[in-house]
Amino acid sequence: MHATEPGLLWAAVTRNKTVLAECGVITSAEDSRAGAVVDLAQQILKKKPTPGWEFARARGLSAVKFHVHDAHEQSAGSEIVWAVSCVHDAGFDGTLAKGFVEKITLLTEPLRRTPEWRTGRALCAQASFAPVLQQRLEQASSTGRTAMVSQQVDEVKSVMHENIELILRRGEDLEALEARSEGLSQLAQHFKAQATKAKRFQMWQHAKYGAVVGGAVTVGVAVLVLPVIF
Repeated sequence: MHATEPGLLWAAVTRNKTVLAECGVITSAEDSRAGAVVDLAQQILKKKPTPGWEFARARGLSAVKFHVHDAHEQSAGSEIVWAVSCVHDAGFDGTLAKGFVEKITLLTEPLRRTPEWRTGRALCAQASFAPVLQQRLEQASSTGRTAMVSQQVDEVKSVMHENIELILRRGEDLEALEARSEGLSQLAQHFKAQATKAKRFQMWQHAKYGAVVGGAVTVGVAVLVLPVIF
């Protein structure tokens, strides 16, 4: 790839706040864009976990991040949220960048079950997975073909659906404890069910477009959007 040709510049796979493997421009010394790549990489990594996509832009660059909430970790204290992120030139096709992230998300699915990935320290998978990540990054940057767009888009959508349900379920578990202590009426239970539907709809919209800023949507906000949905 020619130096001036737009492409993918950095990518990483993370577990919560721990970077397991990364490739491309990693240090400021390697950054030919006056530190812009490293800065945007740090910015996208700091974005809070959401049900789906997150995006960021700065200094002629764009960043993409996709989250996977772990269905096997149910307790609040041990929740795992995986993420695949990348930084690319603003002139690089954003669809190809998302396709790259989708590919890595699906590729890492079996690895996310291993002890090394689930409990390892920072960069524990650098030696084993970074070369694969680098190869995929270079492939996406050089081919410029829509082949990098995942043919399993339905699987990625399924991940987002599962993320939303897990987030809602955790919130409902906490609310159930409060409900039992306060003895909520049947009307209140119906209200809660309607509000949950509204939250699910709004979270799905945010998951698709990267508008979620983190955390659950409040019931008050959910009530406001109910007339629009129903």
